[in-house]
Amino acid sequence: MQALLGGHGYEHVGVFCAGNQPRNNLGDWAVYTVPPPKGAHGFAAQAEKDREMVRRADYGLMIWNGTSPGTVLNVLHLAMAEKPCVTYDVGNGLVTTTRDVVDWRTMLSRADPEIRDVFATRMTPDERLATTLG
Repeated sequence: MQALLGGHGYEHVGVFCAGNQPRNNLGDWAVYTVPPPKGAHGFAAQAEKDREMVRRADYGLMIWNGTSPGTVLNVLHLAMAEKPCVTYDVGNGLVTTTRDVVDWRTMLSRADPEIRDVFATRMTPDERLATTLG
């Protein structure tokens, strides 16, 4: 994605990381470091960074492999903030746009039920509540 954005001359890009520096920054863009909570590992270490990306974003662009709970939750966070997100679902070969939680639920309905169970366990109470309303 960075190569695509850089190749098209995008300048207003931010690269977020949970560590000291990002793995990649092909466009020499601004870097935003969001340290994980003390003792956090794996998914929990990335969650705070992901929330900050959503907070600062005007819209989202996601490439989803059909299994990544982090991607699905990032789309949900954008939907909860009523920020549009274009998602390319690689497994189903679909491009969808979510603007709210109803759109997110529609996107999610195409996922394997086992995968839905996995990321349901990673949702916060507020996220669970948002997905059951409306």
